[in-house]
Formats: sequence, C-alpha cells, structure tokens
Amino acid sequence: MKQRFSMSANRSLVIKVGKSKDRHLPCCSPSITVMLLVGLLLTLLPACSPTVTPPPPVFLKIEGSTSMKPLLTNLTTAYHQQHPHITFDIQGGGSELGQTTVESGRADIGMVSGSSSTMGDVIRQTPIARDAVAIILHRQNQVTGLSLSELRDIFRGQLLNWQEVGEASFPIQVVSREDGSGTRATFETMVMEDWAVTPTAIVLPSSQAVVDFVAQNPDAVGYVSLAFINVNDDIYAVPIEGVAPTPESLTAGSYFLTRQLALITPKQSRPEVERFIEFVLSPTGQAIVEKGWGRVK
Repeated sequence: MKQRFSMSANRSLVIKVGKSKDRHLPCCSPSITVMLLVGLLLTLLPACSPTVTPPPPVFLKIEGSTSMKPLLTNLTTAYHQQHPHITFDIQGGGSELGQTTVESGRADIGMVSGSSSTMGDVIRQTPIARDAVAIILHRQNQVTGLSLSELRDIFRGQLLNWQEVGEASFPIQVVSREDGSGTRATFETMVMEDWAVTPTAIVLPSSQAVVDFVAQNPDAVGYVSLAFINVNDDIYAVPIEGVAPTPESLTAGSYFLTRQLALITPKQSRPEVERFIEFVLSPTGQAIVEKGWGRVK
C-alpha cells in the first residue's frame, strides 16, 4: 500500500493511503515533521547500503625447524586475529625439510634455524629473530657454569663424570639431536669444531624430547632452543662462558651460542606470504619476537 506525505496549508501533515481520502494529522511543530521524515529515511537506508564481500579464505602451509614452531605459532595467531580469512598449518620436521618443501612447492614458507649456504636461486631467506642454543641440566645438578672447552670435552666424551667440572661424582649422559636438525648443525659448528659427538650420546628428534629426557635424568646434559628452557621446572639453562641465554643477551650479542632464525620463501611468493613476512618484521611482529627471542629489527 502506497503512502504519501505532504504538508497542508494549515500546517497539518497529510497522509495519502491508497485511494482513501486524505487524512490530516495536526502538526504542532516543524521539528515533529522532520523527525518523522528522518525516521522514514532511516528505514530505507539499509536497502540502499552496498553489499560488503568478505575476502576469500587463504591457507598457508609452513614447515621446517621444530625449534621455530613456538615462535611461528605466536606470530601466526596474532596475524590471524587481524586477518581472520587467513589460516596457517605449521609442521616441524627439521630445517632441511623446511628448505626442500619450499623448493618443491609443497610448502609456502619454510622455517630454518641457522643460516644455510645451499639456497638455490629461486629461494629467499629472511632472518626474523635471534635464538640461543641453550645447554640444559637437571635441577639436581648444581653446576653453575661451563666454559666452551668444558662443554666440548663433555660432548666428545673426554669428560665422563660431573665431578670433573665441580659437581658431585656421577656419570655424564650426553643427549644430542637427529641428523637434519638445525639446532644440531649450529651446536656442532659452534662448539664441536672438528670433533664428533660421542657415540654414547642419546639422539632425540626434537627440543621437547630433549627437555623431557633431561627432566627425568639428573645425569643428563642436552641442548635446545631458548624457547624450551621454561617449559619444565625440572631443568635449567647453564651459563656458558659466564653468560646465560636470555632475549636480552641475544639482542646484545653477548651469549656465544647464538644463531638466526629465518623464513625461506620462493622469490616469487604469493602476495599473502609477502604481507605476512612484512608483519613479522614490523614493530608489532618484533614485539612478539622479543618476548622469548632476540629481535632482528
């Protein structure tokens, strides 16, 4: 049914309803008339508003260093809150896997702990954080610090008893990581020099596995990413050359066993990948990094 509004000469509001006679409503004030007209317009506005089309969903796959999973989980969670249409799948498996999956196109982003000198021409490496290779002991172990040479001699099997570094007399159990681990590659390059890790070492597949083993064995010593030193109260990170691994010592460069954490991508990446890396390197992204790692910017 059509309704028409007009003003009569006697300042009343005239409403025409269909073919019926005009109905005159007294209109004591122009403001009332304005309010009625505004109300009518407001009822029509939603029909005139443009339709907002949400962006299509985007799925990004990230694979590589298990040491970097906690950091990437924090970064992707924050990014998803800003861009709900983008979701991430983060898988470990080691730094070498991260590189090969990006090279083969099976992953959008690779996680690499430590620098790689074997990147192909189509791969780009972007450092996003500084990490420590932390040496962890059981809380019952009272060693307050190790020199780099003592650490090397322990892992090559030259020192066999904790008494030789100032602790009570009980044997040392060395714990190492598997082939393909970026943490292992960094440790062997920076600590072992030309020496091999003792064949009596227990080899485990992740930093979390190393933490779990050391937490249950007071005689054990292992190495993990800095992000894992606070996940179990039964372990602690021993200072090396008098410096403890902390985000502050990483940023300052005073802790010796420091490495970079990097993301690798194809040089011709999807726009969504480029925007995510821009976020990671932004002040907001680096503020997330410094909560548990060293900043690069």
